[in-house]
Amino acid sequence: MPTSEHRFSIKELIEALLRDQGIHEGYWALSMEFGAVGTSVNAPEGYGGTLPGMIVSVNSATLMRAGSATQGAVDAALANPRKQVEEAKPVAARKPHATTLQ
Repeated sequence: MPTSEHRFSIKELIEALLRDQGIHEGYWALSMEFGAVGTSVNAPEGYGGTLPGMIVSVNSATLMRAGSATQGAVDAALANPRKQVEEAKPVAARKPHATTLQ
């Protein structure tokens, strides 16, 4: 049954991106770009007025090649291995058949 929420770990996101982009080799990590803006926010009850606050947004995510020793890096060869291609089977020779023109 479909659910309205799907939670993914960072590792699962990297693996999904590797499959989506067709990447089969190397170690990869996820880099996030954040934006921050200062603002005034309503104070908790009892403080009255407003307090300085910050709004943080996620602007983008970037799949980056990483070293094998990089913590959190995912090996694409394990996460998205190349599919084994079976060798083509020889095509059976056609038997010649007589043709007639009518």
